[in-house]
Amino acid sequence: MKNIFILASALVTMVSCGKKEVQKENLSLNLDKGFEQTLIYSTSTDGNDNGGMNDATEVKYKVDSVDKESNYYITGEILRMTYNQKMFGEEIHFDSRETTGSDDEMAAEMRPMINNPFTFKIDKYGKILEKQKFTKETASDLGADQYNIIPLVFPHEAIENGFTWKEDTSNPLTKSIMPVSSTYMYKGSKDNKIEIKLTSKMQGGDIMKDTDIEGKYIFDGKTKSLISAERNMPVQMGGGTAKFTITPKMKGFN
Repeated sequence: MKNIFILASALVTMVSCGKKEVQKENLSLNLDKGFEQTLIYSTSTDGNDNGGMNDATEVKYKVDSVDKESNYYITGEILRMTYNQKMFGEEIHFDSRETTGSDDEMAAEMRPMINNPFTFKIDKYGKILEKQKFTKETASDLGADQYNIIPLVFPHEAIENGFTWKEDTSNPLTKSIMPVSSTYMYKGSKDNKIEIKLTSKMQGGDIMKDTDIEGKYIFDGKTKSLISAERNMPVQMGGGTAKFTITPKMKGFN
């Protein structure tokens, strides 16, 4: 009987020692009132037979207040836009800082958005509660709907490595013709940085094939503010790839 008891105790000890504690993470913003961050949204193509293009939009965000439910009231401001294209024998250039030399049509559409603050409200997971609204109304159809201080909505529950969740990540400007569905995977935390893997599918509709998109996002482990974002996708017309990045602007750089 004594031997059986010792054997049972040993087995229990082995099982308990074999169980590893699973570390879970709560992904939610932890930003103070007054927090500021300037993000640069860039798109570029590479290896396309028809030519190439690149654009960049610089947006400054400031947390105006945080309510008791941890909802964030934020002011954004587009500081600069640039666009360059050499495709199908056509060249287009636009820089919102230049008074001459930019494409007139683009200038007329984009300039009313520059240095025109817009306000919006998000919850602590990044979900838009009150849509972006410019201080001064603009005639442009572009709006500021695509700009948020983080590029995704965090899950509400505590998660562990390998956890996945889905989201509609369609660009508001093209959602009706090219909807995008995304799956995120939490890859864990290291050196106070959180990594999230992205896989998306953009529907091509009647004109193009569906397109697979891959990327990853890196967030600060404490504040959950964005450190970097990157998405890559093949270009169907002419081949090559398109790359989209979001990069925080370093202080002191114009």
